[in-house]
Amino acid sequence: MNMLISTSIQPHANGSRLSNNINCFRLVICMIAFCLLFSGCASFSDRPIRRHKVKLSEGQVSKLSGTYQLFPDLAYVKNGVAESLRYQPVIEHFHRYISKHRISFKPSENLTVDVRVIDNNQITFNFKKDSLIVDSVTLSGKLQSRGLLLLGNKYVEFHGVPYILGGSKSEKTRIGLASDGGLILNHAYDSSGALLLFIGAGVSYDSAYHFKRVK
Repeated sequence: MNMLISTSIQPHANGSRLSNNINCFRLVICMIAFCLLFSGCASFSDRPIRRHKVKLSEGQVSKLSGTYQLFPDLAYVKNGVAESLRYQPVIEHFHRYISKHRISFKPSENLTVDVRVIDNNQITFNFKKDSLIVDSVTLSGKLQSRGLLLLGNKYVEFHGVPYILGGSKSEKTRIGLASDGGLILNHAYDSSGALLLFIGAGVSYDSAYHFKRVK
């Protein structure tokens, strides 16, 4: 009788172990999802530009339309100060953050960008050299609660098994109106890797620039 009882209990024990394994697997998946959501993703900080931006409403997005110098004259740093730029290679950043094309620009060239808001959800950038268009990009846009326009060219890439044996790369860009009528461009980038949920070395930055309005 005892042997019969023991035999009948054995499948239940195996089922219990299987259930525990499934629960552990679900827990690991939840941990991975948590990591994906809260780390390794490019993120913006409002602190550098808070004092310099205009909080746009839905009816004011068209104020972004205008012609701007293609090279930035100011960089917004973490403490909220706008610093003058002396490093000319950042002249290419605006175009690189907007377009997939790679064009080399020289600081001595007459370079501008025409920004045209088609509607609150679409915006066109015409990059010009000596008044001639060298590249044109149209992107979708979404107005954030902070009054800046998030552009639709957000990029996310995963390689390997993220946060187990692999990593991720992400970047996104938003634009806004400066208090002096200029254009603010804010770009966030993150590249992270990990091994068995231990976050490894990576690169992450959040840069913001001011572009002077020409007209």
